[in-house]
Amino acid sequence: MLKSALIHLTATQPVLILGPLGRPIQAWFLGLLCQVDGKLAAEMHQPNGVRPYTVSTLLDDRGYPLRANYRMETGQSCWLRITTFRQDISDILTKKLLYALPERLEIYKMPFRMDECTFNRFQHPWAGETSWQEIVNPANPLERETERNIRMMFSSPTAFREQGTDLPLPLPGCVFRSLYERWNAFAPAGLVLDSSWPNFARECVVVDEMTSVNTQRWSFAEGTHGVATGFMGTVGFQLLAQRRTREWADQWNGAACVLQTLARFAFFAGVGHHTTIGMGQARLLI
Repeated sequence: MLKSALIHLTATQPVLILGPLGRPIQAWFLGLLCQVDGKLAAEMHQPNGVRPYTVSTLLDDRGYPLRANYRMETGQSCWLRITTFRQDISDILTKKLLYALPERLEIYKMPFRMDECTFNRFQHPWAGETSWQEIVNPANPLERETERNIRMMFSSPTAFREQGTDLPLPLPGCVFRSLYERWNAFAPAGLVLDSSWPNFARECVVVDEMTSVNTQRWSFAEGTHGVATGFMGTVGFQLLAQRRTREWADQWNGAACVLQTLARFAFFAGVGHHTTIGMGQARLLI
């Protein structure tokens, strides 16, 4: 199962948000994981490789990151989000962690009360749970469209590492390569995508909408990698008509379904780099 958990927090005293807090929240999550399975937690600490979870910074009720220097008063609420897309971590998240949460949580010396945790998408638009098969073949008929156009919301800065620097642009080749790599790393064997997909997406998928898209520079409140710049906003992607794909025409059939599938997967997997510390939070708009 793929899981997206939203944890509701309430400030127990006035606090000043000093910056994106994905790093201390990640440390808290891995600390909980270590209490349950130290070997698995050590694996998640490895610096290289694709990690099967994401962690947000603190979020407002709409799911957008709280900005640096934002002041929360006593009794004011916010959220944090954890997603998983590997079965063993999803099981631990559900059975061992989130239903045995402490009453209090301190994040970067800021005290909060933990009120509730939900996977229910009807309680919060960024919560949810599904299976790999349901991502490929969603039960909701509205999500089975094979149209060549999709729209995605990127609610936290999203960027890709290119030549040692941040590339804060919604380039189709970068977006769908990132999702392809996560998908193939953890999807069941029968659902693995062909290795040509990243090149196909680069050549045959284009941007056809950018609404309220801007770049934002994050100065992390903790950690050695101090800053990152990414794009946020709503981006539309279009699969070119088959007649315009030239040498890729033979691989066009079924590409719209893959495009839709990976866009749904982004809800759990995130997009780009630093998704384990709050960047790259994204979802398909229907």
